Amino acid sequence: MGDLLSASSLLMAIAAILFSLWYAEIAKALEIVPKRHSEDNIRELSTVRAVLYAKAIPVTLTALLVALIFLPDAVKLSIESLKAYRTAGLDALKLYDAVRTAYCFVSLLSMVLAIYMAVLTEKLWQLARRLA
Repeated sequence: MGDLLSASSLLMAIAAILFSLWYAEIAKALEIVPKRHSEDNIRELSTVRAVLYAKAIPVTLTALLVALIFLPDAVKLSIESLKAYRTAGLDALKLYDAVRTAYCFVSLLSMVLAIYMAVLTEKLWQLARRLA
């Protein structure tokens, strides 16, 4: 389990680093307000597309893949924990394993990051459509 936690933490760290490096540019692109005529939006459209394809989509895919890779084990561990609680009640706390809990937490964080990035990517996509 320790190796699995190390692998998931490393991959989550990569996704988080990419997110932190590119979030400012993504947020700045989302602040663009379309002008009335599409001809006046050419530079802004180019900026939004560049951020969308070079930053937002890669971070979204990275976070999504990390989440999907480790989701089955996280679900399995969560089900085992629920079964232990149903069987033993609070005595199940004697079986507590910080490594397994940390693994589930890292998996949950990767899902949150993936969902958040998917929302930002969709907003950029919609903005690009309005600018075109």
